[in-house]
Amino acid sequence: MADVVRQYRELVEESGSGFVHDTLIAGGGAAGAGVLRDLASRGNASAILVDRGAFGGETSSKTGKAIHPGIRYLRMGFHRLLLAFGLRKDPKIQQSFTENLRSAWLDLKLVWYGTRERRILIDTTGTTVEEIPNVVFVFPDSPEKKWAVFFGITLYDLFTTVWAWSGLAPRFGKVRLFLNGRSVHRELPHLAAEHVLGGIEYWDGKANNDKILVLKAIRDAYYRGTAAHPIRALCHVEFDSYEWRPEEGCFLVTLARRFDHDELPEKVTVKARTITNAAGPWLDRTRNRTARPDGRTSVVYSRGTHLEATNRFIHESLARDPRFQVGLVPLNPERQHYLRPFHQNGIWYIQLTTTDRAHTDPDLVAPVEDEVEELLHSYNELVEDRWKIDRRDVFNVFCGIRPLAANESGTIAVKDISRMFRINRHERGGGLVLDLINVKLTEFRWAGREVGESIARELRRRGVKNLGPSTTHRMALRPVAGEERFAIHRADHPRGDLEFIRAKVRHYVDYQAAYSYADYLLNTGAIRDAVVFDAEGRCDVDRAVLDLVLAEMGSLLGWDQARCRREWELFAEVYERNMAFCDLGDRLRDHRRDGDDVRAYNASGIG
Repeated sequence: MADVVRQYRELVEESGSGFVHDTLIAGGGAAGAGVLRDLASRGNASAILVDRGAFGGETSSKTGKAIHPGIRYLRMGFHRLLLAFGLRKDPKIQQSFTENLRSAWLDLKLVWYGTRERRILIDTTGTTVEEIPNVVFVFPDSPEKKWAVFFGITLYDLFTTVWAWSGLAPRFGKVRLFLNGRSVHRELPHLAAEHVLGGIEYWDGKANNDKILVLKAIRDAYYRGTAAHPIRALCHVEFDSYEWRPEEGCFLVTLARRFDHDELPEKVTVKARTITNAAGPWLDRTRNRTARPDGRTSVVYSRGTHLEATNRFIHESLARDPRFQVGLVPLNPERQHYLRPFHQNGIWYIQLTTTDRAHTDPDLVAPVEDEVEELLHSYNELVEDRWKIDRRDVFNVFCGIRPLAANESGTIAVKDISRMFRINRHERGGGLVLDLINVKLTEFRWAGREVGESIARELRRRGVKNLGPSTTHRMALRPVAGEERFAIHRADHPRGDLEFIRAKVRHYVDYQAAYSYADYLLNTGAIRDAVVFDAEGRCDVDRAVLDLVLAEMGSLLGWDQARCRREWELFAEVYERNMAFCDLGDRLRDHRRDGDDVRAYNASGIG
């Protein structure tokens, strides 16, 4: 945040100088991070990114953390081809021959190039993106026959092999077929699903933490800026309004400060030759913050719920036996579920993830009970009794929404939309506004490069400048001092070491723009530092660790007693809402009442 304050002050001092950035990026999630880093890689571009909250604090920190081209998208592509030629019927997808054909092409393109992106991210992000084996299970009521699943995933793996050869860096292994239920159970002895017909193992990627990947990309771009070509990134600064100034050939953009600093003005104006709208679910609102809004609906919303659970048996079993460290993908007739093991902050847990469900209000996103039950049922149907989980084992639930590209009427159904990202061009006066829609974590570098090319063409057309080529395909993320010590996936992560937790909080304040207690705990995964097991081996949370983290953040950021109380209440409000159907939500509500006098904060010398 010290960098953010300094950059904001520089913008105030620079506002009358006439300096013009090549683009202003609204939105500090994965999409905005990809654009900023692409422009930074070109060497002679200037850009400024702003986000009204924390970097990666909304949609980009509420994903399934998968880095994958998407076996689901490959299936969707073939499904649409069959629909287009009348070889299959699906009343839930109402599209013409041409629309189905185009959607099939986009989905297949997404898988083909997504395979390349997965390889690039594994190669360039250090250990932030890793490989993980997954097993897809076929059941009697699965939407595809066993032979079709085997063919599709073998093709999926062939894409991986081709891209590995092109990069001279072998990745992943060949697929493994389990021709019947017996062979599946021999490989995975914790399974109990007697009706499984077979399965296939394949390899994909996962981000250790989605928000941290976004933060590292933004930080990497920021450090590549120069005095002549600055790359700026400001969180807790909102894109307030913009207008085209034809006499100057640029947009005049008003930014609003949302962080506390009495000496700096609440608003500042900057100049930009183009606008990149990467505001995710709030994309339409952002584009219309001008004197002449178009009122168009560009996005519809799809939601997914994510549930994280563990207990002593699951933690110890996963740590002891690598056979169990595999993602489970039951091929269900309706919604797809992904059941993946993760090792973070020294603890093993299972993340259960749902796919698409239509959603309406991007400002009102909370898990609902039927989705929690759906996930628990999907997992428990697969595994034997000792591995089953219930609401007592859940320590985190969150819900994310994805903005999908709508048609002209804005009424298209979620199931009718290709998952390929889209870049919409809009003219505002004489200036270009680029809307970036439906960028998944896997494709954020690719989408950033496509936007970078569009900006480069626009600047060239206007005779402003020629930008250098994009180099993100080989550009590794720059680390910062001590970063590996606090990597959340480390096998030797010291559980329960309070001095280590203090040092980690300081690292996040210094290098990861930690400014909000709730964002740090829930979005960077620090809540896992507080996960413990009770006398029965069930999941619990150590309230003393939560108090310690709050006290340390308050000390480092200069929070008084009232601010500490507000930060706790904000965290508790979000956590209780997300955990409304699980036991730990109630327990933390009791802790908040017990701690109203903030004894823990005073004991640490705060206030």
